[in-house]
Amino acid sequence: MYQPNTVDVIHLTLPPESIVALESEPDEYVPGTFSLAETEGTPGTEKAPSTPLSVEIRLKGNVKGSFRSLAGKAAFKVKFKKSQKFLGLRKMTLNNMVDDPSQIHETLAYSAFRGAGVPAPRTGYAYLFVNGEDFGLHLNIETVDVVALEKWFGVFHEPPQHLYEGEDGVDVRPGEALAFEIDEGKEEERADLEALIGAVNTAAPAFSPRVAGFADLGEMTRMWAVEKYIGDWDSYSGQQGEALPNNYYLYSDPAGRFQMIPWGADQTWEPGHRLQFDGQAGLLFDDCLEDPACATTYRESLRAATVEIASLDLSGLGERTAALLLPWEQMEQSNSRHEHNVEEIEAAVEGVHEFIATRPGEAAAWLATHTPPAIAATGPLPVAPVGCVVPRLKGKNLTSAKNRSRRADCRIGKVTKKRGATAKTGKVIKQSPRPGRLLAPGSKVSVWLRGGAQSLVSSHR
Repeated sequence: MYQPNTVDVIHLTLPPESIVALESEPDEYVPGTFSLAETEGTPGTEKAPSTPLSVEIRLKGNVKGSFRSLAGKAAFKVKFKKSQKFLGLRKMTLNNMVDDPSQIHETLAYSAFRGAGVPAPRTGYAYLFVNGEDFGLHLNIETVDVVALEKWFGVFHEPPQHLYEGEDGVDVRPGEALAFEIDEGKEEERADLEALIGAVNTAAPAFSPRVAGFADLGEMTRMWAVEKYIGDWDSYSGQQGEALPNNYYLYSDPAGRFQMIPWGADQTWEPGHRLQFDGQAGLLFDDCLEDPACATTYRESLRAATVEIASLDLSGLGERTAALLLPWEQMEQSNSRHEHNVEEIEAAVEGVHEFIATRPGEAAAWLATHTPPAIAATGPLPVAPVGCVVPRLKGKNLTSAKNRSRRADCRIGKVTKKRGATAKTGKVIKQSPRPGRLLAPGSKVSVWLRGGAQSLVSSHR
């Protein structure tokens, strides 16, 4: 289920009394049933559904953002019985993606986190029906719980191992330990979190040596570097605000040492949210950047993350995922719950490609002016991408393709006009190399345009 090239069909049923209960207490689990049918990727190709399971269901989402009632495009949490787990899962999370017109933000974001060595959930997609009513396309995101923790970290041990959820401005400040929600571990034991808070808020010694025994600063700086890179403004290292930091987990291992796990990365890759790489954020991030050793670790993490993300071909993944989802999105247009039309979705996807193409250069520019000597460096730092990051040109006319290539430090090379293509005349229907490739500055990108009555090949531009 947790692959971006899958779309399953999920059926939930809620008896009348459960519907009434969710209308008054949407965060409380109520009885229902669940079944899932695999598909071949397109509507109408559903296989036989799984045997319906008795489950518990609740609504999810922030009331100031993505929450929708059953009258709209609701998002759901599904909890399976211990005696009837579904494919080994305890819970399933179905996001409505109402804050993500592109429908691909989280898939690309968590791919970037994992590529940079940060534990992060996997994603697939599901088309949802509730009591037979069409609720549209949802993101089927791997729930961060004991099942996921065991996959990432091994056997789930007894406390002091915990999974704490941080949201709505909760941070590792004195007096805030009880404000964290415990998702795994004993409720009455928070000694590991109190120890972290104590270390962070002590004046001496320096930040790195006093915190290193309680927090994996290498892993945390990798997470913050990716958050900044992908423009995850609603996160731990996002823009400072009343309800920030937000959308993060703190996981403590059996020794009480913490790592950080990202969550809620739906508002990312947006051209209007290009975060500063050293902008103010959560307490741990701010203190890290004031400490020379930790600041150097963060810069190394950003440099390495930029290299790793550039190698993932996220633009290609986004293009393939958007193509997979298009017929499902068109199917969703027929129900009254949809919040984004196909044109809005396509425009948002285009914004993602623009962000991906230009972000490596922005990271490289920041690193070029923030490169103090590495402290206790163990070897040469990876080189951040500086040069031509091939932009996505499909669907653009030649002038737009040239301008986009120039901004990405590339050039248009061979231009071929083809006859009989399906794209509109004058639009790019094919390019080489593919989007997202990192090439030397000024490298050429060949394009194929829809031609007229004759087919011709231009000279190199």
